Amino acid sequence: MGSAFPQSDVPPPCPGRAPVRPGHGGVRHHHTHHRLPAVRSRAVSVTDVVEQLRQAHALLTEARRATAEADAAITDGAAVFATATLSSAQPEVEQVNHLARASGEEVRAAHALFGQAQDLIDGYCHEIAGHGINDAGVLPSVSSSTEETTTRPPSTSPPTDTDRQPAPEVRYAEEIAELRRKGTKISPEKVIRMGRHQQGHLVWLETGDIDSRGNAHILRPKRARQFADKGVPQHRVVDLIFTGIEHGEHVGYVGVDREVYEVEFDGERRRFGVLISSNGYIVTAHPLSIEDQRKIRSHKHRRQTP
Repeated sequence: MGSAFPQSDVPPPCPGRAPVRPGHGGVRHHHTHHRLPAVRSRAVSVTDVVEQLRQAHALLTEARRATAEADAAITDGAAVFATATLSSAQPEVEQVNHLARASGEEVRAAHALFGQAQDLIDGYCHEIAGHGINDAGVLPSVSSSTEETTTRPPSTSPPTDTDRQPAPEVRYAEEIAELRRKGTKISPEKVIRMGRHQQGHLVWLETGDIDSRGNAHILRPKRARQFADKGVPQHRVVDLIFTGIEHGEHVGYVGVDREVYEVEFDGERRRFGVLISSNGYIVTAHPLSIEDQRKIRSHKHRRQTP
């Protein structure tokens, strides 16, 4: 017996869908099935990941700078408060001092944790790219289509903020905060370089002036020529000084109280004298001859002649 509806009114069954059957009153019910569109995964290149790691590393640098500045402000504020309340016996004074100490410890702990996070990021970058966050070099990248490792040529674009040398107050934030906690005055914006003496205390070099102290005095034309005559070009003098102070052999003293160091530097044995003030400020430095032993003494202060 034929269908009550014309055959043309019944659509042919679709693949994966049940045939449509006519219902009562000539109404046909179509069941719509919603399918999620297929998502095609896209491979992320190593270069993209490294760039994101650099951004995270740079943000942590900003966070470390903020904690260092907070530590310095807490230290300075506590010192001012202590001076103003020196003779006070009010209980609030001790409470404020306690809070200052506690808050200083908190921000220093945060500063250290941020540094640990940066070390982890740097290590991860080494694992996936073969270099650290701020290391120069070509970056391997993965092609999204062939999954083959290719080499990207060095970029010729101007350096980004993460490629530039951080400002002294950022680069040496922890060392500056350490000096300020000890009451040492320092001008962060004038700092050229900081390091740690073999005896454990901090030393630093500031811009200074050409006539008496600092980097300008050490690299004045006459002194720069003296270093060059000993085989140390001007752009390597500061590196020589800090290498000697931190890792060189302390062979004695010269002049009034200048320390003398010998160090293997750029393939040659070098010797120089450096004047460091009691607070760690590097006043001046000058080259010395390895062969000349006449002026070198083992004790710091000159013996008084009776």
